Amino acid sequence: MFPELNQSVSRPRSTAADILEINGGTGPGFDALRFLLSVWVFTVHAMFICDGADAAEAFVANPLHSLLVKPALPMFFIVSGYLVAGSAIRTKSVSTFLMFRVLRIMPALTIEVALSALVLGPWLTEKTFPEYFSDPLFAKYFLNIVGNVQFFLPGLFLHNPVPGAVNLNLWTLKPEFFCYLFISTMIAMKFIFSRKIYTLVAFLTIVLSAVYVIRGGQLYNFVGVADWKILILSFVIGGCAFHWNDGLVMSGPGALLAVLIAAGATMYSPLIILHLLALTYIVIYIGTRKMRLPGILRDRDCSYGIYLFGFPIQQTMVYLLPSDYRSGLVVLLVGLPLTLAFAMLSWTFVEEPVSRLKARIKRGIQIDTRWRLKLRPN
Repeated sequence: MFPELNQSVSRPRSTAADILEINGGTGPGFDALRFLLSVWVFTVHAMFICDGADAAEAFVANPLHSLLVKPALPMFFIVSGYLVAGSAIRTKSVSTFLMFRVLRIMPALTIEVALSALVLGPWLTEKTFPEYFSDPLFAKYFLNIVGNVQFFLPGLFLHNPVPGAVNLNLWTLKPEFFCYLFISTMIAMKFIFSRKIYTLVAFLTIVLSAVYVIRGGQLYNFVGVADWKILILSFVIGGCAFHWNDGLVMSGPGALLAVLIAAGATMYSPLIILHLLALTYIVIYIGTRKMRLPGILRDRDCSYGIYLFGFPIQQTMVYLLPSDYRSGLVVLLVGLPLTLAFAMLSWTFVEEPVSRLKARIKRGIQIDTRWRLKLRPN
């Protein structure tokens, strides 16, 4: 009786799990989202790198301007938490998980650190070659490869508006490595496979973060950059969202509401948790949309290369540009294509070959591809 009405009523809503299953377990828009986020961060840095911290602080003091700064890094870590949780559930092994993370992070990072220390530094340093290579800062800079973040090379960029810093982007390595340690622990204790337990862990993390904020703790610094604590919280929330894929209904009105909530909540620090939850919905909504990058960027994940090479290239431009041409717009318009070229070279000659190695490793070990079964509560 009333077959058309019954069909309309019973038609299933499109959840994140449905969309991932249709696309073979991957979100069709996540690569494009990461690319856009990396360009977003590059653009924000271009606004300040010619004028330094005072200009950044003045910019962020405007609540509308702060909307351009505060969401970017938490969104990156939400994406990472969401995708890494799925990877951990499929691999099931701590050693395999860590091996895949090392293969994703280390090769390109090693190249960037080596180029900065062995090419950029000797080229632009104010010290002589013997002074440069014998300075302890030179050897210490290679500690970046293992997550011991070092910002300075001998005699480099000393008089830039952001003095001395070679690659400020690398500061996020520490919270990222901590997140990988967290996931490894969750795998070892089998918690990653339980929706109930992971949700409980995420809930406790949210409660502790809320208490920290209520007691006066800050999750952003004076120039609006996210603190490591909010990045880890974002990662945990992203991982929890993966466990609830089959309950996350994706809709345009829902995404619009999430944008409004995220924008409003970021203005008032006690609502920061609500801000992150709204950002999580936005991230998953975009990640599950079909987004096409221009042909030259298609099938290339340039986001990591932009992250690695962007800041050193910006600092180099500020150092080399005549004062009459030193502006954020010039750094953006000239520096972004140059950074993108480096990112594409990194993908073509470093990251893509390593990704093929990962694919061969996957074929040689047992990977659980029944990812949706893991979304059932237990």
